[in-house]
Amino acid sequence: MRLVAVSIVKNEADIIEAFVRHTASWVDHHLIFDHKSTDGTRQILEALQRESLAVTLYTDGSWANLQQKRSNHLTRLAAQEFGADWVMLLDADEIIVGPDPQDLKSRLTSVKADTPLSLRLRDYYPSESDNATEINPVQRLRYCQKVLSQTKKLIIPRSLALDDEVMAVKGSHALHRGGQLLADQALPEEFHLAHLALRSPQHQVLRVVNAELHRLSNGRASEGLDTHYRLGYQLLAENPDMFFATLCPPSSQLHLCPIAYHGDSLRYSQQSAGWNRLPQALLPFLEHLAINHGKLIDGESNSNESDPQIREISSSTTPLPDKVDASKRFDGFTPISGWGPPEGPVPEAFLPSFHWGHFPHSQLRIDAATDQVVNLHVEALTYVENQSITVLLNELEIGALLFTRVNQKETLSLSLTLPKGSHTLTLKYSSSLITDYDKRQLAVLFLSLRISQ
Repeated sequence: MRLVAVSIVKNEADIIEAFVRHTASWVDHHLIFDHKSTDGTRQILEALQRESLAVTLYTDGSWANLQQKRSNHLTRLAAQEFGADWVMLLDADEIIVGPDPQDLKSRLTSVKADTPLSLRLRDYYPSESDNATEINPVQRLRYCQKVLSQTKKLIIPRSLALDDEVMAVKGSHALHRGGQLLADQALPEEFHLAHLALRSPQHQVLRVVNAELHRLSNGRASEGLDTHYRLGYQLLAENPDMFFATLCPPSSQLHLCPIAYHGDSLRYSQQSAGWNRLPQALLPFLEHLAINHGKLIDGESNSNESDPQIREISSSTTPLPDKVDASKRFDGFTPISGWGPPEGPVPEAFLPSFHWGHFPHSQLRIDAATDQVVNLHVEALTYVENQSITVLLNELEIGALLFTRVNQKETLSLSLTLPKGSHTLTLKYSSSLITDYDKRQLAVLFLSLRISQ
């Protein structure tokens, strides 16, 4: 039985050596496509290949994010030219965990080879107790979620790898034939993937900025793709303190479960640590965007841009960023109904602590000790297309908030005139989301909601 891994990587210098060395102990060969890495990833891969590890490297000349096309091509290649009986699809931050490499191969040999198998992910996070001097992230990161994620990755049998109508989609989390989803068989939970997506503040900045700029630069072709990076990008641009505060949840909320590393000692990764990696990884891509923008400008002269008008900046044009103590992000009201308990933080979604607003509405009580005018300030996002909030004070509509896109933080500020006494603030939602994993009618996720004078 021959097992071949397939990976598409870009700017993963801090983990690529550990990933390749560890994976080599589980698979017979590893096909790796490097997508224009500039942070030293390519050089590390070439050095590992020179050690005679069973690694074959690929690339192409395109900046476009064609991950699934490339992954499907290498999957076919693994079966056609490298004799794969099974093809395992792995990202560089996914580390195979299980009792023993031979146990995994024995299971693959014993199952019917016409159905894809799946491995679930377990998310790991940096912790205040990590050994900061440990270069190998597989050995440095020891704390993870207490339960496995619902996210899974596939192991594809040879018969499907050779089928031109079969395609892996959605980040290799699902397999389709002719647009129809193919069912998969889950391996026992003792076999899973340790997911090391959040390894350091530096890597998280690189990951978020690169993903969002790639998405924006691709125009309409990338609409609806990689929306989960939008909030992280916004927080970096608008409130970096909140962004970095989400990266390291308290170890008391996590499970101590060190990963058994099966690879050899690292030889090439020392120079990839720290903030120096960011300019290496980002500047070539930013230069590429700037050059392409310059070509567009040259081809489409704009008379208004060539003769700009100087104007005075109004003092109210650019308000100061809203800086609020974390303990005051939800303040000045008492929930009545439709308001979820505090949740989070959720580092993989860049979320600090938050509350869900439940469909069809949330009702909050505001108590005014005297006649007064107060300010309502809301920061919220949604995972529902075309979501909106209608705001009512004592059943009279006073404002609304339309969400322009999924996973983008929107803000709403309103002045409320409150006579002395108790008042009901109602937030009506236009739609909701129910998933297989959460049966609540989830409408809007609130990052803050404050009533202040």
